Amino acid sequence: MPEIIAALLGMVAQAAAALNPALLVRGRRRLRRLTDHAQGRSVLVPCDLRDRELTGGTWAEGHLELPPGGPGGPVGRRAKGRTTSRTAGFPPLEAVSADEISVAFRSEDGATELRLHPGEAPMVLRVLRAAP
Repeated sequence: MPEIIAALLGMVAQAAAALNPALLVRGRRRLRRLTDHAQGRSVLVPCDLRDRELTGGTWAEGHLELPPGGPGGPVGRRAKGRTTSRTAGFPPLEAVSADEISVAFRSEDGATELRLHPGEAPMVLRVLRAAP
């Protein structure tokens, strides 16, 4: 009987590890950001950015602050750990690589690179292309 209980507990532990609750939470947050932006709210989208002016040419974690009401407003960048955003003008970006974890975009001159989750990339690109 103790062997059966130990085997069941082992199976439950393996199932819990396979579910990876952190991925489930991130997925819910991503869905919430997509919904909020579709309803005209401002959202913060996590990203990695390398830009000569904004990050000094080094990779930096942070968030893009997409304007409320969809495309057309200025896009801001918020550095990780900061509470204020800085307006950022992005050059036209083209996709250079993609996988299930991230999509990478780069400017033609290579001065700006942006990485974000593939589920949020279309929303961000729509806003960046429409930004003044």
